[in-house]
Amino acid sequence: MAVLIQRAQILVQQGRFEDAFTPLRQHLSSNAHDTDGLFLLAVCYMETGNMEEAARVASNTLSFAPNDDRFLYLQARIAFMNNQYNEAIKAISGAVAINPHHADYFSMWSQILLYKKDYEGALHKAEEGLAINPEDEACLNLRSHALFNLGKKEEAFSDLHEALEHNPENAYTHANLGWKWLEAGDQRKSLEHFRESLKINPNNEWARNGMVQAIKAKYWLYRQFLNYAFFMGRQKARTQWIIIIGIFILTQIASRVFFPVYVLLALLAVSTWLITPVSNLFLWLNPYGRYALSPEQTKVSNIVGCLLLVALLAAGAFWITAIPGLLALCICTAVLLFPASGLYMPNSTKNRRIVKWYTLGLAASGALGIGYAFIAGYALNIFVAVMLIGVFLYQFLANYILTREG
Repeated sequence: MAVLIQRAQILVQQGRFEDAFTPLRQHLSSNAHDTDGLFLLAVCYMETGNMEEAARVASNTLSFAPNDDRFLYLQARIAFMNNQYNEAIKAISGAVAINPHHADYFSMWSQILLYKKDYEGALHKAEEGLAINPEDEACLNLRSHALFNLGKKEEAFSDLHEALEHNPENAYTHANLGWKWLEAGDQRKSLEHFRESLKINPNNEWARNGMVQAIKAKYWLYRQFLNYAFFMGRQKARTQWIIIIGIFILTQIASRVFFPVYVLLALLAVSTWLITPVSNLFLWLNPYGRYALSPEQTKVSNIVGCLLLVALLAAGAFWITAIPGLLALCICTAVLLFPASGLYMPNSTKNRRIVKWYTLGLAASGALGIGYAFIAGYALNIFVAVMLIGVFLYQFLANYILTREG
């Protein structure tokens, strides 16, 4: 039986998680309570995307081995990946209480706190991990994240360069440096590190996405959008809502006091939703840039491009013919750009499904409105009105989902 568990360990180390299931199941068929085998099984389930089975294995094992900190660590990782940050902290604090000498546990704790925008706490936990292992690359990277968000940029860069000295072939550290230079406004240096990261690991999605952002950042308008996105990303959910509601109130006041300011604020609000898919559309038209886009980004840019084209053609046709149905078509396809551009913004499958069905509902209402406009001759009919209200409410739904995930 020792041979089976050793074989499974080798397969896991090689990243062949699917292949590891067979020897693990054979081993566990006669050693059902072997925690080493169960730990590897849970890891394999996690790495193959089966979070439910991984959670079940971890929970069952803890029922008869409550002091095995490895399974509390796994529970923390699973909860974190499901955006259940409070549950994740509860689990990782339990693991640390049992085994306070494992740097990986502190890096996990720091990562959770970073996602909760608790930068001071994240810094503290990363430093606790570094007290155990001063060369721990995960803790060095996480410490740099926390320092950067606390405004201590020089220290953040120093940590990342130190991490590269320990391991110059670390794709994650290069990607991290790329993002930090991008946020600091140095597009050239960010591209260098993104390229290096992708050279080491061509499947690094974080680096690939950074490369896309860095390429688009050469345009002044997109750089301003990135600065806004970075600023909002550093804020806690409550602060984000205060800013969003503040901009909305300011827009309403401006519409009554000084119309040009209202137009400017409205354009800024529209740009935050459309600049990413529209810029991706131009990147897709580039013979080299298209290869930098993910399938999801390509799909959204294609949808946005089609909607934009239809809206412009319908506007031109309405200007020539004054047919109400064409005006309804122009309005509906134009406003549908907002929810369509955010189809893949949420991280979780559940939230993406919510956004998808909401967008399909808006599209159905718009289709009914367009049909009714051609038949009855009323462009701004009840169906179009419902769609417009739905798109207005979509902004709050999307912001709620994103702040909950962030």
